[in-house]
Parts: sequence; C-alpha cells; structure tokens
Amino acid sequence: MKDNQNILEQFMKIDGREGLEEEIFIAVSTIIPIVNVDLLILDSQNHILLSWRDDVYFGKGWHLPGGCIRYKETMAQRIQKTAMNEIGTRVIAASEPIAVKDVIMGRDNAKVRERAHHLAILYKCRLPDQFVIDNDKKSKGTPGYLQWFEAIPEDILPIHEVYQDVFKRYGLMP
Repeated sequence: MKDNQNILEQFMKIDGREGLEEEIFIAVSTIIPIVNVDLLILDSQNHILLSWRDDVYFGKGWHLPGGCIRYKETMAQRIQKTAMNEIGTRVIAASEPIAVKDVIMGRDNAKVRERAHHLAILYKCRLPDQFVIDNDKKSKGTPGYLQWFEAIPEDILPIHEVYQDVFKRYGLMP
C-alpha cells in the first residue's frame, strides 16, 4: 500500500493539459481506455482525406486524422489541434459527433495492453475552400503524408474497421 501511495503522490504532480510524456501515457493506457477524436474529412466530390501512419501501436496504413483528448481539453479544441497537427489547417466541424465507437484491439490477445482500448468519437469536418494538400517533402509511405481517396483503401488501418457503417453511409466502401 505504501508503494501505491507514493505512486499516487507522484502521479498527482503531473499536469496533463499539454499531454503526457510517452512513458506515462503508455502506462495510463494499459489501465484505462483513451478517449480520442477522429475526423471524417470529405471534399465536395465526397472524397475522403486520409493520412499515412507508421508506428508500433497501429502499424502501417492509411488512417483518419485523430488525436487523444488531453486533460481539461474540449472535443472542439482537440478537433482543431488535430487538424493543425495532422493537416496543417483548421477545419469546420459538425457540432455533434456522427459516431461513437468502443474500440478494443487485440481482444483475443492478452499481451496487447498498450493503447489497446479507445473510446473513439468521429466528427464530420470540412476544410476551408482554399485548402490544398501540402505534403512538403513527404513522399507516399511517409508518416503524415496526406491523400484524397474516392473510397476507403484496402490498406486502411484495422482500428478503423469500427467505422465501416459510417463509411458505407457516405458511399466510401468499395
């Protein structure tokens, strides 16, 4: 019990408003679900904007721009921070989410613990009229590379399987 009290005292000193250090975030994500906001960004022709991802938790593939909500941060704030971080611009977001999904990865694998449980909240967004993708010096297959798609590609990350009903509703499934 004494060790737990010491851990709790150290934990209470952390200010999570700007995010947590990776090590602490991973530790927290092994014991509680992480709440994240995902952005469904469609253009006037109903193409979807996706970003390439390549990391140890989700692997390689296309993903919806998204980010974890920080302490005392609203969903509206996270939407805009995610848009700025992943796309380089603010977005116009719907006032209400279009889907809320309970995402449990590795359900059949007890070893999968880190970042394995999310409450994913999906918002439909649109970009400013003047938006043009700026991949700078990134090439296809580089993390953060942006691309428009007419339909959901085969190599979308498995975590987004929870949104298949939404993708079908918007005519994005091949």
